[in-house]
Amino acid sequence: MHPPPLGFDEVLGHLEADVAATVGDAHRAIVQKTAALVRELEIGDPADKVVDDVQQFIHDTFVDTTWPTCPKHGRHPLWYLSGAWWCEQDDVAIAPLGSLARVRE
Repeated sequence: MHPPPLGFDEVLGHLEADVAATVGDAHRAIVQKTAALVRELEIGDPADKVVDDVQQFIHDTFVDTTWPTCPKHGRHPLWYLSGAWWCEQDDVAIAPLGSLARVRE
């Protein structure tokens, strides 16, 4: 049985925690700016869109082109799916959203 999906504001909080833990507090604002844009779209799953758009922004602006970097392989990003960061190479969940600080320790 899967845990219930996170609410939009909860996703934002967890995403901010992951951004701060991995690329620094200065980049937390990216989450809120992206969320404001996504709210205007009135789409079915805004939480997933925010996570995807923040990740794409971090890649596209060269803040970190492999964000968040897979701790197992160190050469590719993890991808967000169903509330967790996944290594697509091994097809395994690495960390729930909001838990990247613990993976890095």
